[in-house]
Amino acid sequence: MSYRFACSFTFCILILSASVLAQDAKPTIRFGLQVAPQQTTVEEMKEVWKEAEELGFDTLWVNDHLLPSFGPEDAPNLESWTVLAAMATATSRVQIGAMVTSNTFRHPVVLAKMATTIDHLSNGRLILGIGTGYLESEHKAYGITLPTVKERIDRFDEALQLITKLWAAESPVSFKGHHYTLVDAPFAPKPIQRPHPPIMIGGTGEKRILPLVARYAQMWNIPSMAPDEIAVKTKALEKACREIGRNCADIERSYLTPLFITADPAGAQELLQRVAKVRGVSVEQARKSILVGDPTTVRQQMQTYIDVGITHFIINLRRPGLYDREGVRLFAKEVMPAFRKGGTQQSAVSLKRTE
Repeated sequence: MSYRFACSFTFCILILSASVLAQDAKPTIRFGLQVAPQQTTVEEMKEVWKEAEELGFDTLWVNDHLLPSFGPEDAPNLESWTVLAAMATATSRVQIGAMVTSNTFRHPVVLAKMATTIDHLSNGRLILGIGTGYLESEHKAYGITLPTVKERIDRFDEALQLITKLWAAESPVSFKGHHYTLVDAPFAPKPIQRPHPPIMIGGTGEKRILPLVARYAQMWNIPSMAPDEIAVKTKALEKACREIGRNCADIERSYLTPLFITADPAGAQELLQRVAKVRGVSVEQARKSILVGDPTTVRQQMQTYIDVGITHFIINLRRPGLYDREGVRLFAKEVMPAFRKGGTQQSAVSLKRTE
């Protein structure tokens, strides 16, 4: 009798241990909020940032544009990195960054200095989000050169080399590239985060951008893609990582998306039609690449992204048309807890069956 009891007890312990291990194996899911500094005020942004911390978001972002990225070009638009300095002092817990900085706007040495300063202002909470730059209208309006795609990527590559060298190397630093040159340049202080703040690279180009993600980034940001498309890009990134001997699992994969959290099918359809028109895609394509529907539907959609490797969801809050603070609150209350460690996190298939 005691032998049977011992066997049963051991079996139960094994099952419990397996369950705990399975729970621990689930990816850690993080949540961010991008608050575009357009058609808003500093005071309103401060309110949103503080509420985002209270709601439990992990990261806070601005975008980096000199003109509104969407809507009337003459509408108010604040400069992102000076806004980040305010964000650093108005918050205390969340990581902060620009998603993503346009490499065409600032010399990489100046950007490295700015980023280091904000890392100190935030007590080590900065993420350097950076990309090649793309919006032609703002470059044309302000007389800023927008090189060819090839040259932009070449400059971006050199900028990443230069910034990481300034952050990591003992001063002085010399650098000789085709586009940038440093001669015995001192760089102090160093960032608080060592060896340097995490770098997020935005973009999905398989030939040039993803190899840079593999080489330099701790985070990768993907905009406006369906899960099956992300799976293809992920394979390309994994290949780029293998070629340099890097573990691709070390790179956090984030997804920037609008959020339309509503139980009204007609309202959801209207919003999808608007997004489809702006992006120049079909309504069905738009539906596959954004979070839209009631909380249950949004959780199901998120799981399809998690199934292809996304572990960081960043909600876009931007005027006009994408500024639903009540929706963000509902998302934090009804959606985020299901994906936190210890929450109910099922596969997309089982979600559809049980909810």
